[in-house]
Amino acid sequence: MNENERISAGAEKVEKIDRGGAERADEAKSKIAKEEARAEKRIENAKMKAEKEEKKRVRAEREHAEKMHERAERAERTVARRREKQRGEDKHAPGFGGWLAAVVALSVTVLALGAIVTVGYFDLKEAKASIAGGYQSAVYEFSELVENMDANLAKARVADGGYEMQKVLTDVLVESELAEKCLEQFPCDGHASQQLTAFVNRVSDYTETLLHKLAAGQQLTAEETEVVEYMYSTTEKIRAALPALVEQAKNGTLEEFLNQTGDFSAEFGNLSNTVAEVPKSIEDGPFSQSANSRKSEFLAGQKELSESEASARANEYFAAYEPTELRLTGKTEGGDFAAYAFEFKSKSGEEYYAQITVRGGYLALLDGYNGCTGHNLDVHACKLIAQKYLEKCGYADMRPVWAGESGSECCINFVRTQGGVLIYPEMIKVKVCEEKGAVTGMEAHSYLGAHADREIGTPSVSREKIEANAEARMELHGVRLAIIPVDGQEVLTYEIRGDHGGRRYYAYVDANTGKTVEIFTVVTTDRGDALL
Repeated sequence: MNENERISAGAEKVEKIDRGGAERADEAKSKIAKEEARAEKRIENAKMKAEKEEKKRVRAEREHAEKMHERAERAERTVARRREKQRGEDKHAPGFGGWLAAVVALSVTVLALGAIVTVGYFDLKEAKASIAGGYQSAVYEFSELVENMDANLAKARVADGGYEMQKVLTDVLVESELAEKCLEQFPCDGHASQQLTAFVNRVSDYTETLLHKLAAGQQLTAEETEVVEYMYSTTEKIRAALPALVEQAKNGTLEEFLNQTGDFSAEFGNLSNTVAEVPKSIEDGPFSQSANSRKSEFLAGQKELSESEASARANEYFAAYEPTELRLTGKTEGGDFAAYAFEFKSKSGEEYYAQITVRGGYLALLDGYNGCTGHNLDVHACKLIAQKYLEKCGYADMRPVWAGESGSECCINFVRTQGGVLIYPEMIKVKVCEEKGAVTGMEAHSYLGAHADREIGTPSVSREKIEANAEARMELHGVRLAIIPVDGQEVLTYEIRGDHGGRRYYAYVDANTGKTVEIFTVVTTDRGDALL
């Protein structure tokens, strides 16, 4: 078999794998859609019931007011008759009827105002109860989904055979996706839910990776089985801690839900703390090594900054935000490197959390909490803003490789280039608000953990052969060299970008063997485009 045939055979095999994985992914998405439809139906029924009760209450109030008005009119007519009868008989009495009529009219007015105030009070009370009920529903649904995840992961620990494993992992994928949406509805700030949300996201991503592998007819490795065990044990801890949270939510009022120092927030904090440390073998998305990065050799050789030096560096990084209340809140020692933690508010009131490395003083993380609703900038403009910000923070030779819009925010992935080759392990993610043109989020853990100059050899397979083979299968948009992580090792590949059958594809072919080692397709979701 010649080289072109080997490349074609490898590509055909990957296409079959992708089809199998896509079918499982479609099945999972179908289940998610059905569950969401059921949830929407329940919400719609609840709304209809609430509207019916509201109409009934308003009707009762109106009937009561009409009765009071009729009673007042009868009283006024009676007074008028008495006044006519007594006219001329008692010269001191003529003012009494008018006085009584005024009293009656005033009474009617007071009753009407009381009815209005009462209606307004009950409207506000019912609105608060409705919001609190929504929070309660999210907690109950999350509890049920975690129980189902726990049961299915328990089955996955002992499942014998690829078919049975695919069945239970498909359910886990659906449940983790729905659980993530429940967490988004919790009345807690981003910091409180960050660890729990990250765990649920990783379960979803890793489960999908395993489903693609099983669909290709492969078996799980010992390391992957260990990760399944981790997902089960952590989910079991969350499940065991949930009854206390459910109990707090059961009788909680809106004020109690929103009280960040109250019992509900305390129990949610306890729940988040049950999430165990993430094993190094779990990946956080395609080519993103933040979940399994190594200790940073790059930072180990950097100078250690004092607190005052780190604060000065923070003022440099955030000068454009015109920060108020910029303060050093602590120091993180765990993870891949130590970092100083900062919090500040921008001049316009947005809140930010940031991490600056103790060694080197690099901005490792920026997380903003602000309202971004307008679309004043396009993706191209957001890329330029993000790249300029990275350069200001000392990150050079970065190239955008992916950009997706989620609402009015643009999320861009940058990777470092060396000699024109994309180094995917050195990735930085940036989020830009399309309304204000400001960077509202940045995460550089992968870059800081993997940054190093690499020995990049000459590919054994020529670019021309790769392009010719790709053009036979798709409308080609570009081919470039890229280093990507494959099974824990860095591999020099050709990145192929093209369209086929109305879909956009990114394929990665080993530059020395011609074998396709990875392939992604662009999928449109409710949170923007994603690579699967």
